[in-house]
Amino acid sequence: MHYLSPEFGLSFAAFLWIYWWLGNVAGNKAQNLLLLLASYAFYATFSVTFALQLVGFSLVILTLARFAGPSRKAPMVAGIVLAVANLGLFKYYNFFREDLLFWLAPLFNGASLPVLEFILPVGISFYTFQGIAYLISVGRGERSAASYADGLLHLSFFPTLLAGPICRPSELLTQIQQTSARQIQSVELALMLVVSALIKKIWLAAWLAESFVDPVFASPDSYGAVDLLVALFAYAWQLFFDFSGYTDIVTAFALLLGFSLPMNFNQPYLATDLSDFWRRWHVTLSRWIRDYVYISFGGNRAGFGRTQLNLLAAMTISGLWHGASLTFVVWGVWHGVGLILQNCWQRFIKLQWPSALTQLFTFLFVCFGWLLFRSSDWDSFASYSQGFLRLEQAPQLNWLLFALAMTGFFVGARRAQWLMDTGVNTLRKLVWWQQSVLFTAVVLVVLALAPAGMPGFIYFGF
Repeated sequence: MHYLSPEFGLSFAAFLWIYWWLGNVAGNKAQNLLLLLASYAFYATFSVTFALQLVGFSLVILTLARFAGPSRKAPMVAGIVLAVANLGLFKYYNFFREDLLFWLAPLFNGASLPVLEFILPVGISFYTFQGIAYLISVGRGERSAASYADGLLHLSFFPTLLAGPICRPSELLTQIQQTSARQIQSVELALMLVVSALIKKIWLAAWLAESFVDPVFASPDSYGAVDLLVALFAYAWQLFFDFSGYTDIVTAFALLLGFSLPMNFNQPYLATDLSDFWRRWHVTLSRWIRDYVYISFGGNRAGFGRTQLNLLAAMTISGLWHGASLTFVVWGVWHGVGLILQNCWQRFIKLQWPSALTQLFTFLFVCFGWLLFRSSDWDSFASYSQGFLRLEQAPQLNWLLFALAMTGFFVGARRAQWLMDTGVNTLRKLVWWQQSVLFTAVVLVVLALAPAGMPGFIYFGF
C-alpha cells in the first residue's frame, strides 16, 4: 500500500480515530498493541511472508538482547552476525556466489553452489540496521533490554519500517516505553509535511522522471552531452524529492501518532564539501555507518593514513548496502576517494575557495556519483558516460525550462525552513474547517499539476 495513496489516507484517518480513543480509555500500552498489530498488517499488504520473516528476525534479536550486557558480549556478537547473515542471504547471495565458487574450487573439487531466487523483503536493510543498533545499545549497557511487545514495535513501527529513518533506541524505543499520556506533536506541522511530501513526490519527482530522467536513461545513445547532463542533474533532484518527500510523509504520520522522528535531510545540495553533504543527506544512515562501521574500524584514532583507509572502507560498505551491484560498490568508493582527497587538500594544501565555488563543485561531484547509483550495470554506466563526448548533437530536452526549475529548486532549498515555518504559522491562525479547506485546495492543485499515476518510492528497493 502506498503511503500517499487515497486508500492509505482513508485507512490512516480511521486508524487515528481509534488510536486516540483507545489512548484516552486504556493508555499507552493499548495504543502500542494497536500500533504493533497495524504495523504488521500494513507490512503484510506487501507480503505475508515478509511479515513472518520480520517476526522471526525480531524475536531472535530481542531474545539475544535479553542475555547481552557489558560483561556478556557473546549474545550481542551472535545477534549481529545473524542479522548480517540474514541480510546477506537475501540481498547479496547471488552477487557473491561466483566469487565464493572461485575461492572454494581449490579446496573442494567440483564445488558448486545453487542459484537461489530470493524475493528481497521490503525494508529489510532498514530494520536490520535498527535491530543491530538496538543490540549494540543493550550490549554496551546503554539501556536494558526491552519487553518483547515494545521491542517488536520498535522494529516494525510502520512509519519507519520501509525506508527509515533508522532510529536509535533512545529516539524511538524511549517514546514507545514512555508512561505519560501521548499527545499529537503538531497538527499544523504534520499538515505542512504532508503538503511538502505531495509537492516533492507526486509532483516534482514524478515530473522530473517523466520529462527528463526516464527517457534519457532508457536510451542514452540517442542524446547528446547537454541532454545527458540535464537528465543527470534532474535525477539528482528527483532522488532528493523522492526520498525527502518520503521522510516528510512518515514524519507527519509519526507526529499525528504522538512520536517524533530524527531528521533525515537538511538541504544536502547546499553542502560546501563532501563531509558536509554526508551530514545532510540520509542523516540517520550516515551516522549509523559512522558509529558502527567507521568507528569500529578505528575511526580517526590511529593516525591520518589509517583514518583515510577506515573512511574508504566505511563508504565502500555504504555503497554495498545500497545494492548488490558493482555500480553501487564503485559509488561508495567514489565518495570514499572524494572524502580522502578533500581531507588531504585540507591538511596539506589548505587553500580556501569561495563557498559558492565549493558548493558547485560538491554538487557536481555528487551528481556524477548519482550516475553510478542510477545505472543498472557497468555497461549502462559506460554507455551514458561516453555520451558526454557527443558535444555536436543538438539538445532534444527543454534544458532552458529545466535550468529555470533548478534555479527555483536551489532558491527553495535556501528558503525551505522559512517556507515551512510560514506555512505552519499561517495554519495556526485558522480554525479547523479553514485549515481543512486550505489543505484540500492545495492537495487538489498539486494533483492537477502532477503527472498521472502513483509512482513508487525509490528507496523501497534498498
